[in-house]
Amino acid sequence: MTEYTYETSFTPRYSDIDVNGHVNQAKYLSYLEQARVGYWDEVVGIRHDRAPVAIVHQEIDYRAPITLDNEITVRQRIAGMGTSSFDIEYEVLADDDVAATAEVVLLALDRETGEAIPIPESWREPIREHEGLEEDGAE
Repeated sequence: MTEYTYETSFTPRYSDIDVNGHVNQAKYLSYLEQARVGYWDEVVGIRHDRAPVAIVHQEIDYRAPITLDNEITVRQRIAGMGTSSFDIEYEVLADDDVAATAEVVLLALDRETGEAIPIPESWREPIREHEGLEEDGAE
């Protein structure tokens, strides 16, 4: 597998913290979203909210807590593209330690019908180039 191809860093906010002094587990999904939005803007070249996509699967493994004292880095890569879906892998770091790993499947869809559509070539090409992907392989 190739290295992570995109990353973004930020500090946690006080509102991210739970009663144990750790970032609440639900916030990790927001951190993944923050990386995905940046990737979409910088790599694909359009705002993520203007792209008709939906998350159809997400899985996260928590490995270590994040606190207000940590710098957060989210690393991302597109592991594969199918006809209508993207397999995305993430690594969330607290300073230099892995705090979580995650996988997300993103589906291209028709917003009117809610049905899957083929990933537009205008998205495929910049993603393939950025990721160093060969022809499509995930579904």
